[in-house]
Amino acid sequence: MEVTYRNKQKETLITYGETVSSMMRKKDLADKQILFCGNQRYYDLYAEKLRQFIPKTSSHEWFITPNNRYCNTMETFQELIRFLDRFGRQKETIFIGIGNEGVIELLGFTHHVTNFQAELCFLPVSLRSFAQSLSFADQIVSDKTLMTVMEIEEAPQSILFDHTLADQQTTGKMVDLLTLIRCGIVCDYPFLQSLYGNFPTREALLQQSFSAFSETLINYYQLYSEELRDFGKLFEKAFFQTENGSLLSNSMKTMFGLLFELAWNVSANNLHFNFKNFVIWLVRLGFPIVMPEGISMADYGQQVIALAQEKPLDGLIQIGEVGMKKVPTQKELLQTFEVYQKIVTEIRGE
Repeated sequence: MEVTYRNKQKETLITYGETVSSMMRKKDLADKQILFCGNQRYYDLYAEKLRQFIPKTSSHEWFITPNNRYCNTMETFQELIRFLDRFGRQKETIFIGIGNEGVIELLGFTHHVTNFQAELCFLPVSLRSFAQSLSFADQIVSDKTLMTVMEIEEAPQSILFDHTLADQQTTGKMVDLLTLIRCGIVCDYPFLQSLYGNFPTREALLQQSFSAFSETLINYYQLYSEELRDFGKLFEKAFFQTENGSLLSNSMKTMFGLLFELAWNVSANNLHFNFKNFVIWLVRLGFPIVMPEGISMADYGQQVIALAQEKPLDGLIQIGEVGMKKVPTQKELLQTFEVYQKIVTEIRGE
């Protein structure tokens, strides 16, 4: 299926519901120089498969990034710029990004700032990297703190999304579900309730395909891409500034970032929402809910406040509706963490 997607006065052509093979066969790759930019794991999985679609009249190179979420660092960006020196400016060029969110951001940013007249195409491999490709916002982050150094807006000419790649994952599929949960929290409470019904257990989550949600994700991001991109992100980034934050994997930082921003909204704004039942559902799905003891929540809260003072958060009026910009107070966060810990203790005792 092909749809024209519009966001931030820009547009791109999205093809989904097909395999990578069928989509690549349709793409005109003749007489081109092609840059594939991808994580190491996707180079290992797909380099040979993609090679068969490259005509003899074309050349191609791979730029390989680390597998971690934040591979869009300043160091990697500089390496990619140097790598591009081997590409001539005369021949028609295509940049193809295949991988996680970091690859999408890295290549989108590079395409924006270089003087190549190149076509930009994304092959996201998960719902979360598909969502990133829909945001049209790309960051380069610092090598150590992973804080934003530079940010631009760039629309690819095309996005090719094969949902079967996302369905093949296990842990990755759980993190993908967070992308859909975020849509329910920010945009549509009934949608969040439907996720609870569709995925009551971990087994149900791993067995069912996400194919039915491609169009839904496109529609939500077309309307609320900035709010969706931001929700939970600041709370996530605060872990990178907190002592012993490395005790959490990047995926766990993402999960707790979303969870704590939701918890803060529910507590500070007195929202009508059964947060305890929400956490019980996450437990059934296999998410960890216990924070490592080595992380000081007081220190973490201070990092959240410091970041929010630079970029205030979108407070929720109710689940599914974003309201005024807000900066959390120390009192609100301490109360949020106390309520959360009480809920965790109750759940573990049941």
